[in-house]
Amino acid sequence: MMNMTGSAFSLHLRQRGSLLAKTAIGSLLIAAIGVSTLPLTAQASENSSLPGLINQRLSYMKDVASSKALNHQPIEVLDQEAKVLADTLKVAEGAGIDPVSIKPFIVAQMSAAKAIQYRYRADWLATPETHWQPRPLNQIRSDIAALSSQIIQRLAVELKANGKISPDNEAEFSAQLQQKNLSEADKIQLFTTLKQVHLKK
Repeated sequence: MMNMTGSAFSLHLRQRGSLLAKTAIGSLLIAAIGVSTLPLTAQASENSSLPGLINQRLSYMKDVASSKALNHQPIEVLDQEAKVLADTLKVAEGAGIDPVSIKPFIVAQMSAAKAIQYRYRADWLATPETHWQPRPLNQIRSDIAALSSQIIQRLAVELKANGKISPDNEAEFSAQLQQKNLSEADKIQLFTTLKQVHLKK
């Protein structure tokens, strides 16, 4: 290399720098592809806090309320609620959570969900959202079920690691629940019942 002319040496450096840059970009692309091919549920579990997952679940209630209104269905469907409760309790028990202790939280989630739906329906009586359409109800329910499972798994991880939920401060927890038509009373009930959940003995 010492025998190269100045211009040849400069060309060599540019070529070497270009090769290194391409290699670095390639590594970054491979890493990005690896992350993007993870299941969405895995990504959500890794990147979302417990209240963040609960908030995400509640965000679907506008779609649920609108879909039910368009199809002339009631907001409260007791058979569906019983199925959701039974299925979620099974998931919780399988994750090592005491099913009796988590039942009030599951009920609180469903109560908050129904309250949001009722409030949206009341709002639409005065101010209809004519340019907005909900997603199909079956698709929404599938997404909600997936999020319910993620909430259980996240809760189990936190209880096994720390013996408590995170955050365990009501104000900090409630601050992460930001949904239109979710009241402060709803937030308090969610936090209170969640604090009561414990692992199986």
